[in-house]
Amino acid sequence: MIFYDSPQATVSWNEENKVVVLQWKGFAQGEQYRTPLNKLLELAVQKRSNKALYDSRHLAVISPDDQEWVAKEWYPRSLEAGLKYSALLVPHKAIAKSSANRMLSGMDISNPSQEFHDIDEAYHWLATVK
Repeated sequence: MIFYDSPQATVSWNEENKVVVLQWKGFAQGEQYRTPLNKLLELAVQKRSNKALYDSRHLAVISPDDQEWVAKEWYPRSLEAGLKYSALLVPHKAIAKSSANRMLSGMDISNPSQEFHDIDEAYHWLATVK
């Protein structure tokens, strides 16, 4: 079920795995980057899901402002929304991967998360966590 769709990203509900999914389509900055993340939280609350899959394979570089916003504002709200487990499909582009790693290293991530290169492995891991 598609909950939100834009040229930059799609947020959907995977009923089979009971997971909220954010699939990046390419470069996004500012509101184009933040809106899909906020929509993911809306859907997680609506579905009472504690699991998210971030398909970042096509994500481009993340701006420093957006990195800071995620770390200081969005991530704490994700915890309040009940997200507990996160699977990240690693970006294909080296610069995007570096940008994502920089952002994650600046965060105090207390919840279990894993990086994957294969979507089936990501779903399998999410299915094993409670």
